[in-house]
Amino acid sequence: YPRIMPAVIVGVINGESILVTRYRKGYQHNALVAGFTEIGETLEETVAREVMEETGVRVKNIKYYKSQPWGMASDLLAGFFCEVDGSTEIKMDENELQYAEWVKREDVVLQPGRNSLTNEMMMAFKDGRKDLV
Repeated sequence: YPRIMPAVIVGVINGESILVTRYRKGYQHNALVAGFTEIGETLEETVAREVMEETGVRVKNIKYYKSQPWGMASDLLAGFFCEVDGSTEIKMDENELQYAEWVKREDVVLQPGRNSLTNEMMMAFKDGRKDLV
């Protein structure tokens, strides 16, 4: 069987804002919180852990959006939306992220190209979809 590496992409919503990040290394466009699932962990547990590790934010109402195979790396990306649970203060992991900030719906800057699940999720939020969480 092929080895598949599951990962999550997370749109964390706080009212009319979404948590936008940019990685410290590599990809240099706006992104959402993302990370790989650890052995023995559910995808929903991965969502909560990755958001906490990268931004210090707790989440609730985790809702599956859709998935996308990604490239030759054997990654399977699972997109989720969720809501902030409690404090909106960001405590960014500076080793992993260049920035993390709450961005208003109308100020969301999409990635170049239209093929990524991340870009689709950011567009869904920017367009005002109400069924995300």
